[in-house]
Amino acid sequence: MPAETRIRRGSYGQWVLYGCRNPQCGPTEISTGARRNLREPARQAELRALARTSREHGKLPRLGYDGPRGEIYVEFD
Repeated sequence: MPAETRIRRGSYGQWVLYGCRNPQCGPTEISTGARRNLREPARQAELRALARTSREHGKLPRLGYDGPRGEIYVEFD
């Protein structure tokens, strides 16, 4: 469930913070570009595992989309 929406400078699209308290799904911040381009089930599973690991270390995963490269990237807050 989206908790907050905001625009980040230099990004492609808006960012949505999903404030789910279940460690399997959130919290996670994802851009509209990443969400629109994240269709491969294998890639989704890979990013879900990476996000879960980062949360265990107290970091907020942020999934973005690099438009010129056409790639989804992950950074941590």
